[in-house]
Amino acid sequence: MLVFLAMMAACVSEEEFRSLQEENARLTARVARLDAIVEKEREAVRELREDLKPLIDRGIVTIEVKEGRVMLGLKSDVLFTKGSAELSADGKDAVQQLARALSRRTADRDFQVEGHTDNDPINTPAFPNNWYLGAARGIVVTEAMIAAGMPRQHVSAATFADTHPVDGNTTAAGQALNRRIEVVLVPDVSDIYKRLEKPMKGEGTPKMKGKKKKES
Repeated sequence: MLVFLAMMAACVSEEEFRSLQEENARLTARVARLDAIVEKEREAVRELREDLKPLIDRGIVTIEVKEGRVMLGLKSDVLFTKGSAELSADGKDAVQQLARALSRRTADRDFQVEGHTDNDPINTPAFPNNWYLGAARGIVVTEAMIAAGMPRQHVSAATFADTHPVDGNTTAAGQALNRRIEVVLVPDVSDIYKRLEKPMKGEGTPKMKGKKKKES
């Protein structure tokens, strides 16, 4: 980097060189802030693994990062009987434990509860198709989380029916994996943007580019 700046210094004016140095400092600081945000997400995953260790050890909850999103998976077969959206006793206990762990983390993020099904078609008065079943299960878990202390303004429900399988639907084991509830940790994007744009101590406010217009 020093060699590059030295070469640039030989090709540009002193004022332009200072401007390049300042821009380089701002970019370096921005990368450092981005690294800090990533590390914060990693720390959140580590803390969740510790808080939810009893459920993880029992195979009820999984935690993974997919495409930059922290996702908590709950097996539907633990929460519901097949074709039902009524929480079992074990399911209620698991959701309550999950809600208590997540409710302490609502200051800077929201949570979306996603209902997923296998590809077996359903057609009942309550559930005309798998979209309705996935929606009902997502809403039931959401309501149970709110009842357990989750602030209602920080949680929402969604349905994906059988459109996002994690395994093949050709075996009973694969279908069981596809029947699931996923709780996605949704970061506050506005907060991330503010943290990226906020100058670090000593960095100063970015200067406006371009020539200053003369006053008439």
